Amino acid sequence: MKLIEAERKLRAFSKQKRVFRSRELGRVLGESGNTLRSSIKRLLDSGIITRLARDVYWFGDFKGRDVPAIEEVAVALRSGEFNYIGMESAASLWSVISQIPVGRLTVVTTGREGEFSTPFGTIEFIHTAADANEIISNTVDYPGHALRLATKRYAVQGLMRARRSTYLIDWEEVEDGD
Repeated sequence: MKLIEAERKLRAFSKQKRVFRSRELGRVLGESGNTLRSSIKRLLDSGIITRLARDVYWFGDFKGRDVPAIEEVAVALRSGEFNYIGMESAASLWSVISQIPVGRLTVVTTGREGEFSTPFGTIEFIHTAADANEIISNTVDYPGHALRLATKRYAVQGLMRARRSTYLIDWEEVEDGD
């Protein structure tokens, strides 16, 4: 497929999606196997797409949109799993700790642990054995974001369970409720 045609097809999807796995690129481009691998290589070489991690590609510019790009990438990296903003990231958003993690997002997932550096910052995945009911009942919708957000108490419980630093926690803020 010609690069111009591939870019046109990707642009048609870019309003809803900027992060693609190779199988998704295959569906968009109508290709598979060696043809798809060749197209992905040409798209990468031309700068039309950017590789963010193994089998995770970004289409378009890096300018902001409504949903934070780093969260879109986190969802793509752990698709099919329950994921939410937790630990230090959630504690900071709830003002339970005064530090704001700059360039870092902590995501609690039912998938594998890991850390990924992206152009948008570092994503740290922390595994949880919690089931879907526990996660849903202890997280809230976070409008304008791709991930749910742990409640204040659940974020702090997560920090304590994972034996992460609780030194900076404002315990009065935790007691004020969610």
